[in-house]
Amino acid sequence: MDIPMKVLVTCPLAKFEQVQGTLIAVSASGFYEMHIPFGVNTHTVLLPVAATVLTAREPLLAPPAGFEVER
Repeated sequence: MDIPMKVLVTCPLAKFEQVQGTLIAVSASGFYEMHIPFGVNTHTVLLPVAATVLTAREPLLAPPAGFEVER
């Protein structure tokens, strides 16, 4: 995972539902540090890891032809 990373944020505690943001850091204390745009300004927001879902905005590229998953 590359940081910073552009993500969609879902966090019911903050009433975020698929809000665009940028993941800046993951703290050892259990919080994501995010930059979230609000109007023309961008704010730093700390969100609890346990109650937050992050989805990468960029899709994964197709795996190379020789790629196999061990089962």
